[in-house]
Amino acid sequence: MAYVGGVGDTGRVTDPQLIGRDHPASTLRSAVERTVASHGGLVLVVGEAGIGKTALVTDAAAGRRDDLLVAFATSWESEAVPDNWLWLQVLRSLRARLGEEAWRSLRPAPAIEVFLGEGDGTRPVDFELHDAVTQLLIGASRLRPLLIVLDDLHFSDTASIELLKFACQHTFFERILFVGTYRDSEIDPGHRLRGRMLQLVSKAAMVGLDGLTEDGVAALVAATAGAAPDPGTVAEITRRTGGNPFFVEQSALLWASGQPVDATSAGMRDALRRRIDQLPEPILRMLTLASVGGREFHAGVMAQASGLDLFRIESALDLAAQTRLIRRERDRYVFVHDLVRETLYQSMDPAEAAHHHGCIVRALEADESLKKHMLVTEIAHHAWLAGDDVDAETAVALIARAGAKANSCMSIAGSEKYYRRAVERCGPGMVRQRVLLRLRLADAVHWLKREDESAALYASALQEAEDSGDPMLLARAALDAPQADRVPELVRLKNLAYEGLAGEPPEAGLEHEALTRQLLYRYMIAARAAGDDDEISFGLWATHASHWGPGTAAKRQEIVEELVEITRRTGDEELRLVSSSLRWVVLLEQGDREFLAQHAEFHALADAADSEHWRGGAHVDQAIIDLVQGRYADAEAHIEDAAELMGRERSHLDLIDHLRWELRMARGEAPAADEEPRRSSYGTHHTDLLAGIGALRRGETDRARRIRDRLASADDVFGSWASLMLRFEAELAAADGDAELARDVYDRLAPHEGEWLVAMWGTSVSGPISHWLGVLAAVLGERDRAAAHFRAALAQADLLDAAPWSDLARANLACIASPPAPPAPAAGDVFRRDGTTWTLAYGGTVLHLPHAKGLADLRELLSRPGEEIGAAALLDPEAGEAVAADARLGGDDLLDAQARARYREHLEALDEQIDTAAALGDDARAAALDAERQTLIDHLKAATGLGGRARRLGDNHERARKSVTNRIRNTLKKIEEGHPALAAHLRETVATGSVCVYRPGAGAPDWRL
Repeated sequence: MAYVGGVGDTGRVTDPQLIGRDHPASTLRSAVERTVASHGGLVLVVGEAGIGKTALVTDAAAGRRDDLLVAFATSWESEAVPDNWLWLQVLRSLRARLGEEAWRSLRPAPAIEVFLGEGDGTRPVDFELHDAVTQLLIGASRLRPLLIVLDDLHFSDTASIELLKFACQHTFFERILFVGTYRDSEIDPGHRLRGRMLQLVSKAAMVGLDGLTEDGVAALVAATAGAAPDPGTVAEITRRTGGNPFFVEQSALLWASGQPVDATSAGMRDALRRRIDQLPEPILRMLTLASVGGREFHAGVMAQASGLDLFRIESALDLAAQTRLIRRERDRYVFVHDLVRETLYQSMDPAEAAHHHGCIVRALEADESLKKHMLVTEIAHHAWLAGDDVDAETAVALIARAGAKANSCMSIAGSEKYYRRAVERCGPGMVRQRVLLRLRLADAVHWLKREDESAALYASALQEAEDSGDPMLLARAALDAPQADRVPELVRLKNLAYEGLAGEPPEAGLEHEALTRQLLYRYMIAARAAGDDDEISFGLWATHASHWGPGTAAKRQEIVEELVEITRRTGDEELRLVSSSLRWVVLLEQGDREFLAQHAEFHALADAADSEHWRGGAHVDQAIIDLVQGRYADAEAHIEDAAELMGRERSHLDLIDHLRWELRMARGEAPAADEEPRRSSYGTHHTDLLAGIGALRRGETDRARRIRDRLASADDVFGSWASLMLRFEAELAAADGDAELARDVYDRLAPHEGEWLVAMWGTSVSGPISHWLGVLAAVLGERDRAAAHFRAALAQADLLDAAPWSDLARANLACIASPPAPPAPAAGDVFRRDGTTWTLAYGGTVLHLPHAKGLADLRELLSRPGEEIGAAALLDPEAGEAVAADARLGGDDLLDAQARARYREHLEALDEQIDTAAALGDDARAAALDAERQTLIDHLKAATGLGGRARRLGDNHERARKSVTNRIRNTLKKIEEGHPALAAHLRETVATGSVCVYRPGAGAPDWRL
């Protein structure tokens, strides 16, 4: 279906069907069918210019062309038009279609001949002409049913309308159908034809045409341009054009030629200007003022901004609505076409427009109740466009508020726009505002992956904070900046801020983390003394962000409770929602069943917020709880609902991807390596942790071990990843039977039994700590202790209705209660690993020990008696020979400066290739490139020390010597406790150092390995 119409409705049909006009087309065709079969009447087709009135009528007539006698006439907008111009066209058309013989057979009255300029008689009176024309039409209809089309009646002369009224009234039972089209939006109270048209309306069947829906717009654009645009483009074209087919077509042609959707053609501009120029002056002034308010505007805001009485404003707007340029909705008015609003707005000079925007801002500031009618971003838009007409303090506050709103909704691009505008609007004396806004802008730019620009913004904010001489501002800037970058500079600034707040320098030699905690303490003292809720809130959030991992939930609960109290004083709804969401997390982390009631409170707040972001957040939180309690189908539904509501920001996508990963793991699936999250905006820790846990699920213990070694050597703080790291290490210890790692993790977790492992601000819940203590105790061979931990885990899981964790605890208890059969008695001399247990037999005595790396080292030596094995090869069996070979060469750098530079260039090239592949949707290539990048990074980490220092070969050599010597020595001590004879034999025959060797001498045992 396709329609192409002109401004004057002299349209053309490019397809037998009309796009989006099924119902009105059916109505008009029914009238034609009735005329052919029985009798006619009057149909009026109404709508604005370009809406498709002529095309609709033409389509109806074309359907019965063989059965109908059709006469077509159109009005002409000119002072020179003679009276009854429409009927002169009708009679000429009928005469041409009938032919001269048939025309004469109708016996036209003399008045007709005079009217057509052929008779010699005097001009007939109106009644005589009306009757003559009517009788002629009746006669013609008896030859064939007659369809009379009168187009653009709003331009008609008065005499033509009067004749139409007469003919309709006297031909009702004849097979004559009169169809008139006109722009009802232009027949306003002052129009010369209004009274006569209202008399016609009372006798007519009305067919009204409105703008096309988005589906209709999409179909028309596709028919016009030859291709369908994306849904976003369709929505924008619909909004701007109001679905008017003429404007849609023009926009489609511009879009197809590569121009932006908001471009306008000469035809569109002419049509809009013509429409607007026909408005009465009072309505034009009112709509021009309304155009400042936006596509949707409110009479109350207009009244306050203009100083006019509300009743007067609404009366004028209701009158303007009759032009069909605006429409009234429940609590607002809406421009039907954004194009019309833009044309009206652009008719003002910039200074006048800025003043009107300023009036709106002042109106909203004067009457807070009016703000409910406008979005925060709309208010910021007015504050920005008002320019100097609004004072800088007010403008910055309103624009920054929009930035904060966009940021809370995770619209990072939106927050960048508003924070940038707010920074630009700050006056010379607004140092504090500018510094804080620059920090927020830098954070947004960082999320958008523009690292160089972000670093420059942070540096500017820190410099201005230092220059200000305000220790509170300097402390806040230093605490808010990225803590892993420019550490020496941050330490210097934090020392300055501390001295400014405390009146004395901090303790000498403090590490960065300790200095940060002390500065936070001093900052909070000063903030509370000042009673500044904004400063207190920042300090609380900074403290909250620095306290994660087991044992921190109680402290964070205190922080969250105080934040909730602040929201009661300030009315900050965003802060209240964030605090409410985090409060159920800290309750769950402490094993408190009240977390369910708190979550219900958050859910109610999110629903009341009327925000897609917070509704999406409620789905996220519900999905997490569903995962904990084992409702996996429900969790999946909530994750997908959240994905739909929360938009396409990178941080949203990463959050949804993480939840999908959690769901797959909870269901017992083992995601393939190429399905693991990559290049997450949450950082490399997040990606590595998930990759490590996934590797364990697939049984790839060696890969998991390498990932753990890489993470353990990281020199920055894990923050909210701490609990996820502990889970990973506990799983690795269990999978590898590593008693040393198990003991280390057990000792770190044991003080916090009764809590739950919660990471990533609550999005990753890894069960009760008691569960992991039970797993680790089992690795250590402490069966009774493991059973006690599993019983505690069962009680804790049951309390929170966490069915999956309850089932797991029961299964572990059953396993503990039915231990596996002991290994078969050892025959001869044995040094063998059976799962997580080693069997050692020597001299008729048997000893069982849990797995330890030193035992693996000894087994390797026993398997190669007399052969010297490098300590580096024992330290890392997979890469040991290469490292050992390097170690024998001496103490040179593993990578020289030129090689490191080449590596960095190659990494940058890989990053660009990965981004390009992702943009093109080539996921397979992106994954392959990402794997290559990770391999290169692993190699660089192996060749460099902390902070990128060149690692020397001698470093590897010495580290391997110490590590292997220590773990063999510690293992011999454990063997001595249960088997002194074997320990004595090994001490006599095993030598450790840079190389290790087993020299048993004569009578060596025949080891079964």
